[in-house]
This record gives sequence, structure tokens and C-alpha cells, in this order.
Amino acid sequence: MQLIPSLDLMQGRLVRLRHGDPTQATFYDLDPEDWILQLEEAGARRIHLVDLDGAFGRPRQGRFTEIPARFPEIRFQVGGGLRDRRAIEEVLELGFDAVVGTLAVEQPSELKGLSIHHIIAALDMKGDRIVTRGWQSPSATTSTDVFAALKALGFSRALVTDVSRDGTLEGPGIEAARWVAGAGFEVQASGGVKAISDLEPLSVIPGIVGAISGKALMEGFIPLDDPRTRAALEGVA
Repeated sequence: MQLIPSLDLMQGRLVRLRHGDPTQATFYDLDPEDWILQLEEAGARRIHLVDLDGAFGRPRQGRFTEIPARFPEIRFQVGGGLRDRRAIEEVLELGFDAVVGTLAVEQPSELKGLSIHHIIAALDMKGDRIVTRGWQSPSATTSTDVFAALKALGFSRALVTDVSRDGTLEGPGIEAARWVAGAGFEVQASGGVKAISDLEPLSVIPGIVGAISGKALMEGFIPLDDPRTRAALEGVA
């Protein structure tokens, strides 16, 4: 089980949204690269980046492009607005893993031929339905049909967000993560993690390999100087 810090960027600034709502945004007076350096020093080996400008249909933020080269010891994955094949290819070429939501759900065949080892399907859940386009639209395709289409193409990794818990610090959406893991995916669970102890119920579920946390780390609910945090960031917890 690995703790994966999440950095959401809007207009080049660190931000957290409540329930994915851009009108409920909290901006942080913390430089993103300074925060990445602090996370690296605390033991982070994988970091999740979200381009919220891209997620809401605005031009992609340029400051993402140099991050993998600046921090070669960290594996970065990036999501937000990767809604066509060329956009995915661009972030793969920059050295990121690509977290693909809308395209993976609505047109999974467009992913055929891309590296399955560097693509993570973003399955954002409201109840038993997947939502897309920055969590604004329920998918017309059933969740089980989406799972089947992705598995048929060989994809095995999924980032599962319980949208109702994202940014709330109310605890992780265990059932959503369990359901997707039960469909045969290696799952990163996202949404609601508030304490290092929240990793424990996730770690015992087969197929859940990581937990993503943004707000809890930035606001100190999960302290970087706790040895348990270092172990989780390094993936040895």
C-alpha cells in the first residue's frame, strides 16, 4: 500500500476543490515545486498531478512540462483534460503516466496501441455510476460495461475517486474502491483520506495498491515527519 500525494493545480496555483466543484475552491499559498520537494524529502516515490484547467476545458498549464525532469526520482502521473489520443501521447512523451477519464469511459477503443503500463483509467464514482468531464456528466455506459471494455484492451490499473468524499476529509470511499478492485483492477483509492490510519482498511482489500491524498497532507492532518507517513510514501507500509 502506497500513499500517493495529490497536487491539484488551477491557474498555476495549488488548489483543492470540494466535491470537484470549481466554485468551492481553496487556494494554497505554497509553490507547487516547493511542495513537491518537501514531499520528495519525506519519502514520496509517486505523485499524482491534476490539471484542473484542462479538466474544465481550458488550455493546459505549461508548468507541468518540466516536472518529471526536475524530480527524476519520483514517478509522476497526470490527469485532467486528457480527452484525445494526442493529448495522452504528449504527456507520455514528457515522462508522465497518463490518468485518463472521459476518453477511457466513453471511447476506450481510442486507447488501443498505447502503453498499457503507463495509462491509468480514472473511474470517478457517484454511487454506482461513473461521472466524466470534470465530474460534471454521468456516463451513459454502465460501470460494468466500462470495466469490461478496458479489461478487453489489457488495461489493469484504475484510479477510483468517490466524488462524494473528495476534499471532505470524511474518510475514504472504501466500497467504490473495493468494487473496482473486485473487477480485476489494481486500484488507487482517492477521496476523503484524512489520516494515516485511513490506509489500514484499504490495505486489507485485495487489489487496492495505493491511496491518494491531497488536502490531508497539505493541511498537516497527515504529518510529513511521522515515520508512518514516510513508510507509506515509500510504499513499504
